[in-house]
Amino acid sequence: MNRAAAIGSQLPGRALYYVAVVKEDRLDPVTVEQETTAVHVFSAISPEDQPQSAAMICISGRSIGQIFMLTKEETTLGRAPECDIFLDDEGVSRHHAKIVDQDNQRVLMDLGSTNGTFIDNERIEVATLRDGLRIQLGTATILQFRYQDQKEIEFDALVQGFRSHDPLTEILDGRSFGTELEKEVGFAGRQQQPLSLVVFDLDHFKRLNETYGHQAGDVVLRAIADRTAELLRKEDAFGRLSGEAFAALLRGTRLEHAFIVAERIRRAIETLEVTYQGRRIPCTASVGVAQLTRTILRAPDLIEAAQERLYQAKRKGRNRTEAPLFDD
Repeated sequence: MNRAAAIGSQLPGRALYYVAVVKEDRLDPVTVEQETTAVHVFSAISPEDQPQSAAMICISGRSIGQIFMLTKEETTLGRAPECDIFLDDEGVSRHHAKIVDQDNQRVLMDLGSTNGTFIDNERIEVATLRDGLRIQLGTATILQFRYQDQKEIEFDALVQGFRSHDPLTEILDGRSFGTELEKEVGFAGRQQQPLSLVVFDLDHFKRLNETYGHQAGDVVLRAIADRTAELLRKEDAFGRLSGEAFAALLRGTRLEHAFIVAERIRRAIETLEVTYQGRRIPCTASVGVAQLTRTILRAPDLIEAAQERLYQAKRKGRNRTEAPLFDD
């Protein structure tokens, strides 16, 4: 048997993976498009290598490509944001199943789900998991149970980073940010903690691209992402929603303080020194802020409220921050 190894890296300026596979002392490079292809890379493990960690890998469904490490004695799976393994699939119940660590074995238990939990097309209530087993939850989501050594864990983390992060700015992409938003809204509701959302959009970005070129626009986006990330805490989620639109989710933060953070971001963008081919590129942003309230309870409501304030900032002349500082 040939021993295969895989290394993932990103090609500059392209949303691709570069996978190098070593076979018989020969290096075979392959490029795989990020948006259209799910990549599964398996490395041979010598018999003396013992598995160290258990994981669930989503191989079908909306969460395809996500890797969930099983580090707790009990891990819940479901569509509810508070579940340890959050699966954004309508066919999955809010609290669908759980995995329990019993005597160094992982046991899967269905929690009375509507659409059932299946192994080998057979609906189960309780089952002991073994390496490589495929589990179907509901109608579309399929997870594979895997034992992994440290090298596999590191590689899977690298691949998952590619899948969840925007390749240009290296922050969360829109889909992954949406997942974090759902989780944080659920957490804030359970713990009765404040949660605020800051959204901002670069002003006249189309004109910037037309004046300085699209490569210059990419330089601006990267610089703004880097500077904004410096202003946020580790527990804050930061992502690129689309194009020149960004969002920051501030855990445990009330509206008044979120407004201060938003203003810091706006001023930082306004004063940012971005140059391309010797030319300084001025840039500003319009910012909207919103907080979970008695009437803003769901993730879509929070996004809509923050975006409405952003549009208000643009209507008032751009390069400003708007927030409902008083009940209106």
